[in-house]
Amino acid sequence: MKTEFKKYEQVQLTKPLPEFHFEKGDVATIVDTANDSNGNKGYILEFFDNNGNTLQVVMVNEDCIAPPPAHAVVNYRPYRAA
Repeated sequence: MKTEFKKYEQVQLTKPLPEFHFEKGDVATIVDTANDSNGNKGYILEFFDNNGNTLQVVMVNEDCIAPPPAHAVVNYRPYRAA
């Protein structure tokens, strides 16, 4: 059963996005939904730094995100811009 994600919900990457320098487990906020060229549902994610500044806005397929675990620790790491 697929999870129905909501706008402004925080999600965690299930796969790395090397083209944007994001790693599996990075956290983003859903800002919108969209369909790719094949009609597959996708999500537009916004990634923020520790000061609330936008790092990147990217579209991913539904299988690239998951809800963060209920009892997870957020880990900050340096971000290397593209």
